[in-house]
Amino acid sequence: LNCRFGKFCTALPTCDKYFGGVGSFFSFRPTSGSFEANPPFIPEIMLAMVRHIHTLLENATGPLSFVIVVPGWEEDLAWAELNSSPWKRCRWLIAVEDHGFCDGAQYQRQDRFRESPYDTGVFILQNDEGHHFWPPTEEIEREFRVAIAHAIPTPMMIQRRLRDARGMADKDGSGGVYKGKKSKSKRKLDER
Repeated sequence: LNCRFGKFCTALPTCDKYFGGVGSFFSFRPTSGSFEANPPFIPEIMLAMVRHIHTLLENATGPLSFVIVVPGWEEDLAWAELNSSPWKRCRWLIAVEDHGFCDGAQYQRQDRFRESPYDTGVFILQNDEGHHFWPPTEEIEREFRVAIAHAIPTPMMIQRRLRDARGMADKDGSGGVYKGKKSKSKRKLDER
């Protein structure tokens, strides 16, 4: 989903290995490097991710850095652990109106971008060597905010998504479920 780099962690290694998938994030054991983590927005998975990253940072043998993208759910336990992490170098909170996302289902949609349904938090966790190699400067934050703002959908894109009830969750009651034309096999099952 939105894979930009040659290798990525995946919950589906059997099929994703052909596209660069290297297996579960929870089996991933880098000792150095810089990585981005954008977990499924499920509280238990996000909390497990934070704890796994803490273990990786404790056991690092070289510079290690994680840029973590999570929903701005400040009441969530994962958010609290990220915010109080001894490895936290910075936190950026991106307001819901200031950014959008590249839609993971863009291959089957007319529009590439979608609105974010909530604020987004970006945490940078690093060991000392990682902070030395990849310091999170104010300039990097500015560049990040500009880049994520480019994903704000146009009013026409928003209108199409609302019309088609596609992925706006609470805004259209769809919860992100595709409400398009059913396949023949699905119609037959529904008719039974």
